[in-house]
Amino acid sequence: MGALATTGVGHAQTGSLERICPAATATTVGPGDDVVFEAAASPGVEPQAADWRVDGPDGDAITPYDPFYSYTYVTGNPAAYGQFDASGTHEVSVTVDGTTVIWTVEVTESAPDPPDLDVTCDPGPDATITVRDEVDVTASAADDSGTLHRLFWQEGRNATYVDRIDLSGSTGTTTYSTTGGNALWFIGDYPMIAWVACWDGRLASASVDGPSVVAFQNVAITGTNAPIRAGEDLVVEAEIDVEGDSTYHGFVDVEADLIVGHDPTHVDSRTVEVFTARTETVELAFTTATVRNTQTFPVRVETAHAASETNVTVIGTADDGTQGHLEVTGLETNAPVTGGEWLEVTATLANTGDGPADRDVELVVGHDPTTVDTQGVTVDAGETTTVSLGYETYPVRNDGEFPVQVRTGDDTASRTVLVSGRNGNDGGEGESSFAVSITGTNAPVTGGEWLEVTAAVENVGDAAGTHDVELVVGRSPEVVDAASVSLPPGGTGTVLLGYETYPVTNDDVFPVMVRSPHASDTRTVTVHGTG
Repeated sequence: MGALATTGVGHAQTGSLERICPAATATTVGPGDDVVFEAAASPGVEPQAADWRVDGPDGDAITPYDPFYSYTYVTGNPAAYGQFDASGTHEVSVTVDGTTVIWTVEVTESAPDPPDLDVTCDPGPDATITVRDEVDVTASAADDSGTLHRLFWQEGRNATYVDRIDLSGSTGTTTYSTTGGNALWFIGDYPMIAWVACWDGRLASASVDGPSVVAFQNVAITGTNAPIRAGEDLVVEAEIDVEGDSTYHGFVDVEADLIVGHDPTHVDSRTVEVFTARTETVELAFTTATVRNTQTFPVRVETAHAASETNVTVIGTADDGTQGHLEVTGLETNAPVTGGEWLEVTATLANTGDGPADRDVELVVGHDPTTVDTQGVTVDAGETTTVSLGYETYPVRNDGEFPVQVRTGDDTASRTVLVSGRNGNDGGEGESSFAVSITGTNAPVTGGEWLEVTAAVENVGDAAGTHDVELVVGRSPEVVDAASVSLPPGGTGTVLLGYETYPVTNDDVFPVMVRSPHASDTRTVTVHGTG
């Protein structure tokens, strides 16, 4: 028989030992089945202080096994497990500081079966996530005798105990939630292990592999050489840093893509090697078009997981060296509005430069900034103009505040607005509200192949409802797929959405969004070029 001891923090002499599992002095187990023993020590003990014996003081000491050895370090309760291969009766004891508790174990073919245990991981072993993404490991246990006691979680990297949950009755389900960055065992391709024990000591274990966990690639534009003359090279400088575990991720090859224009176009890529927790600088460039009029447009640097955007100005060939500068001198809104109504933002623009200003003015909303409206203006030097921008807000259930910005390329002004929730406004007893979360994609894919996005949907409202869940792709957002989902209050479901990507020649990186009428979630995906 093999067993595992637990640790305690106390160093005072043990005052008492009390059986916890098995709770009774005698138990029955089948040949070859696992059985666990645990005693409550007061004060707690360290694993090496517990002397485990089988069949009296002349028997060999029990060799500790994980995870219960580390379990003792956390709880102070000595614990051990093992198996008896043949039928018979045995005596198992643990002694700490001269205090002993004893169990009698009958090993017989007629003993109850071990408990059943099934463990699953979401995302599963075929998925790839970043260190920021969440991981849920779920264990479902069942015992025909109805004596479930506890479930222990063990990480597979160092085989140490990480958590426990009390159970009861015939069935029990529990989920261990963490993030990719904290699940070092998954980063190292080790499994997650669950152990379930019954009150009479019968024990079972099961394991599951987790997803591949990659470092998160951050990016931030730090500068450009704009404004430049039309036809010159525009240079964009960005800093890239990598979040991950240095033991497993080390040096990471990060591909940075430069996307320019209101009709986004991929114009340059660079790959830079970045060590975990450090920063590297990358320069991307392209030759601007020889245009007559001065233009301001967005430039965006993207990695596989993040993006950074700014506006740049290219001076047209017809300009005589003078240049406009369009400042936002006034900003008004019609807020507060109710979710689903039109939010209007009015901006006063003044050209404080010494030449005409030809600009695209953007309305950008949200804590995760999204451009929702654009209007082109031309303002002569010393003149002012007023623009009105807006969009239809989401029909949110609860009140929400968020920033709105007006950007000219030369200046930005912002204001926080309130969108009132619709809860109770329709006279009904309740409303449905669908939260959505992207749980995986099959990206990267090659241009022309099917891009698939999986999302979890939960009705967080207090009434049943049916809503369309849409897949929106690209920087000029386009709805490419949708599914109708019906859920009761508190109900959950999964949707699978997708579309056939365009057969691009060069690699393209762009956002995909899954949205309901009440919420949305976005990921960045890569489509490899066919050239």
